[in-house]
Parts: sequence; C-alpha cells; structure tokens
Amino acid sequence: MSKKYNFDQIVDRHHTNSSKWSLEAYKEKFNEPNIKYPCWVADMDFLCPPMVIDAVEKRANHGIYGYSSSNEPEIAYMGWAKRRFNWELKEEWILHTPGVVTAIRLAVQTFTHPGDQVLIQRPVYYPFSDAVEDNGRKLVSNSLVFKNGHYEINIADFEAKCADPNTKMFILCSPHNPIGRLWTKNELLKMLEICDKYHVFVVADEIHSDLVMPGHTHYVAANLDPKYAQNIMTCTAPSKTFNLAGLQFSNVIIENDAKRYDLDRAINNVGIGNPNPFAIVATTTAYNEGDEWLKEVLDYIEGNLNWVKDYLSKNLPQVKVYNHEATYLLWLDFRELKLTDQELEDVIFHEALVAMDAGTWFGPEGSGFMRFNLACPRSTVTGAFESIREALAKHNF
Repeated sequence: MSKKYNFDQIVDRHHTNSSKWSLEAYKEKFNEPNIKYPCWVADMDFLCPPMVIDAVEKRANHGIYGYSSSNEPEIAYMGWAKRRFNWELKEEWILHTPGVVTAIRLAVQTFTHPGDQVLIQRPVYYPFSDAVEDNGRKLVSNSLVFKNGHYEINIADFEAKCADPNTKMFILCSPHNPIGRLWTKNELLKMLEICDKYHVFVVADEIHSDLVMPGHTHYVAANLDPKYAQNIMTCTAPSKTFNLAGLQFSNVIIENDAKRYDLDRAINNVGIGNPNPFAIVATTTAYNEGDEWLKEVLDYIEGNLNWVKDYLSKNLPQVKVYNHEATYLLWLDFRELKLTDQELEDVIFHEALVAMDAGTWFGPEGSGFMRFNLACPRSTVTGAFESIREALAKHNF
C-alpha cells in the first residue's frame, strides 16, 4: 500500500523558537553550541497532520483570537479513547491543563501535603522528581530492576514503600519513559491493588499511550477494573501523538467526583482553565481525523527503530537496544563501553555533536544510558549514528 504522508521530508526548524533546535538550549544543556543532530526533546521533526494544519490555518484566517471555550475537544477525545482503548468516558470526567507536567504538579499540590512522600519508578521522566521536590514533598523511588535486557518492577519494594503511612501518591509512567516498556495487565493490576490497599492515590501519566509499536498493546490503568478507577487520575494529551506540544493542551480524566472537584478548583485558582482557540481546533481535528496519520507515523518510527538495531548490531555491537514497545524515545545502553557518564557525554555531545538526554537526568539508575528521539527523518537518524560511530572510533571502539 502506498504511503500518504512523507516523513522523509526535512523541515527547517531553525528560527522558529523551537526548544529542541535552540542554540541557547545547546549551550545551557550540553555546553555545546555546534550540535548538529538534536535528538533529545520529545517532540517530532515531522509536520503535524495536514488536516490539523488546515484547521489551524482556517481558524487563524478568521482574524479574531478572543477568549475561547468549547466541549468539542472532550467529545473528540471520548471518541478517540473508545476507538483506541475501548475506554468509555463521560464528558464531565475530563478536565484540561496546558500540559501533563502542569497537571502532575497541580495533583501533587492538591492531593498531598508538604512532607508527604510521593513514589516514582526511576529511571523515569525527570519532571516527576521536580514536581515532587519543588513542592516540598519527599521523593521516594521504587527503582526498576534491569535483568537480562528487561526492566521489571520490584513488587515487594513497591508494597513496602506504599505501606509507609507517609506515602500518599504514586506517579505511574505508562508507557514508561525513558525505557519504552508497556506494563502488562497483571503488573498494572498488582500496583493498583497495592495502592488501593494503602490509600495511595495514583496519578497515571499516559501521554505516550498512543505511541505503541505495531504488535503491542497499551492498557489504560483506569480502565482495567472499576474498583480501582476511583483512585486514579489519568493524564493524556494530543501533544506527543500529533506533535502539538506548543499548543499547550492536555486531558485530565478523574472519575472520582470529589477528587475532580478539588483539581478543578486548583486549575481555576491559578487561572489556566481556558484553552487557546488554536488548541481547541487542532485537538478536535486530530482526535477526529488523525487515525491514519498516526498509523503511518508509527510505521515510520518502527522503521527508524529497526534501522538503528541493524546498524548497531553491525557497526557498534557494544551499544545495546533492548525490546522497545512504546514511545518514540529509544533507551540506549552504552555501559559495555566502560566510559564514565562524563566521558560518554563528552563523546556524544562534543565529538559526535548529537544531542540526547543523558541517562542520569532520569535518576542515578540511568547511568550508562542515553535517550534518543526516533521521531525524525531517516536521514537524521542515519547521520546521528554514523557521527556517533566515527566519534567512538577515535577512542578505539
């Protein structure tokens, strides 16, 4: 079947205020102004779905960008959730924030108190730690266990930490960023059962739930068993799925009426309840019409993944890629090179001129790893890995 969309197209993102392509960010994050391959920030270097671009252009051409409100994004997302996950939602369960990180920070402020413990599973998306510690809460990690090329949950440790009466919240990352794992039904149910038993509220970051590699399945935590749904706040967004992060729109789904009321008050108290008019039309259009585009983009990303696996096996067998199930963020294991984290960063950032997220940003458990963004044209992927190979060759790897 012929492809409808061209993801090989190079789109120049310089001079567009892109965080990912920012010279200032290169200097601040990598101390390297000459980055050639920015493969770090989790947005795509692909054009947004054309029907979304058309909808935004049409709205822009109206010429008046006043205060906006609409239930169209909720209706569109309800249809999407039903089609993709067989998740039946009620419109009143859905709130909105400018982003999932905003929602998580508000949840920490709303459902815990200063000094309370919040549980995460490192290595994990680093804004989780910031959301906890910036709000005066105590960070606790049920660190994932790496065995035979596979991350597992230490359930005994998870229960012990939930059983601590000071632990009030668990931030679940599902699918997991950066390791690219999809939790099984049994793993999710076991964690939900433990959280319910010890009255630990679950905040489920499921922003990558649409970005599942072909042949794999994502399970929505709040849709597994009705007896646990009242103890879960789910965060999703069109931002990762359709490359809309700059439009600042996310979904927060809370079935529990009291919890939803409290979070809604928190949202209104900081004045972030109304989405901008472009977010409304982009989100509605993407959820209503973006299925085919998403299928093609996932096929393309899988092609990038397979290229990387093949290239590394032939050219850099010391660098490992394990079973990657979801997200367009690839967790690369450089530990066999026996480099310190600083030495590895020097080679990747300053010699290869590739920007990736350092593994230690996700916690000390990420030492020796790096996270690479696969959502870019194939030529960017090939150029980046050839540059990495050449840089490592100078060190006799």
